[in-house]
Amino acid sequence: MFKRLKFASVALTGVLAATGLSAATASPAAAAQTCPWPYVCFQDSSENILTMYKDTGWQTTSAKTRTARWVTNARHDDCAYLQYASGYTDQIRPGQSFGLGSAVVSINITTGCP
Repeated sequence: MFKRLKFASVALTGVLAATGLSAATASPAAAAQTCPWPYVCFQDSSENILTMYKDTGWQTTSAKTRTARWVTNARHDDCAYLQYASGYTDQIRPGQSFGLGSAVVSINITTGCP
């Protein structure tokens, strides 16, 4: 049994590495369940919702959002683009959650997702 678990862990690590993801960015199931449709939610490290956004277009985030450690896109068909203080922009697809390493300073929720 231990060998199977070890193999599964090594296999998962290989898959994550091949896709450019890390274990820290895997979707937390509890966070995805707490964010209601049609919002993009920002959560603290305990997965409590700090802020929620639903309007389309670029919006400057609040100081509270900038302390978030997780983001969840509960929208069904729409992507959101997250811009960090560094100027880097990341995309979060419908139903996706991931950990944040730095502050999100603005968000753009789009209609649809390319």
